Amino acid sequence: MAALQSALDAAQLRQQVYANNIANANTPGYHRETVQFNSLLQQAIAQSNGSGTLAMLQNSSSDLSTVQTLQNVAPVVTVDQNTAVSSNGNNVNLDAEMSGLAMNQLDAAAMVTELNNQFTLLRTAILGS
Repeated sequence: MAALQSALDAAQLRQQVYANNIANANTPGYHRETVQFNSLLQQAIAQSNGSGTLAMLQNSSSDLSTVQTLQNVAPVVTVDQNTAVSSNGNNVNLDAEMSGLAMNQLDAAAMVTELNNQFTLLRTAILGS
């Protein structure tokens, strides 16, 4: 459930970034922003070897915490400098942003459905049938 919560938080941030990009589609010099989360989560899972935890480097033997859980993987907002820029210096493609917004809404709805399924399983385990 913690991983789903992190993914939903990332979807919420992604929704805000898409809305901001769409609002600035005609702003001269504006560069679109993107949210990096899926690749960070995949890297964390690969490093965890399926254990659900991430081994972290210790700076010294007195460090108390040497394990980070997957739920602590946080989304990162980056500015896209790689796409083509229009004559006014703006690189927002309105069609791509609208498409991404719709896909993000579908992803978030699927995650909410899965979270509800997890709660149903938990309720069944506690209360029985």
